[in-house]
Amino acid sequence: MIVANSLIRRRDDIDLATFRQHWLDPHGPLTAKLPRCLHYVQNHVLDAPGTNALARSLRIDGIPQLAFATPEDRVAAHGSVELAACDKDSEQFIGAVSRVMTAVDDGAVLDASDGSIKQMLLFVAPRSSDEAILHELHGVCRMVRHTVLQQTHAPGSRVPHLDVVVTGLADLWLADSATAERNAALLERNGIASLVAKTYRFI
Repeated sequence: MIVANSLIRRRDDIDLATFRQHWLDPHGPLTAKLPRCLHYVQNHVLDAPGTNALARSLRIDGIPQLAFATPEDRVAAHGSVELAACDKDSEQFIGAVSRVMTAVDDGAVLDASDGSIKQMLLFVAPRSSDEAILHELHGVCRMVRHTVLQQTHAPGSRVPHLDVVVTGLADLWLADSATAERNAALLERNGIASLVAKTYRFI
């Protein structure tokens, strides 16, 4: 499965509440119309203890994730009139964006309805110990590891590029917020950005 993850920062003249509302509607339903998209979730980054200082310094307000069965399906969606409408609307509330294309195991689900806390990890520098650090984390109910294929400016978008380089990405679901905070401190010490997110699923 191919996932288009977009790191997005809101426009400087838009407050957080307005950004989130516009992203949910009208932008969410527009994006949900993309052809061949199997899953679409919005991850709204929270000002919570599990979001560590490194993550805050990146000023990422959200990470939408769109999953496709094949690279060809992803290319078809990104060349569609539906995406052109999304790109035009993005200018209304997004100040900067970077697209991170990843591969995950087939059938991976990018949200959870069991009340668990979603913690997203961004590896912002190559480190040989990344895999070992993941095994040290506490209270992980489920994990989805992403293999980064490519990072680019969002194709066709007039929104400026967000200059945040990502070498790895992982989605975790944790039992509670205290566990997210505990993990965030460990990740901070190892140079990994930890973002706690509230997820909205459209597809």
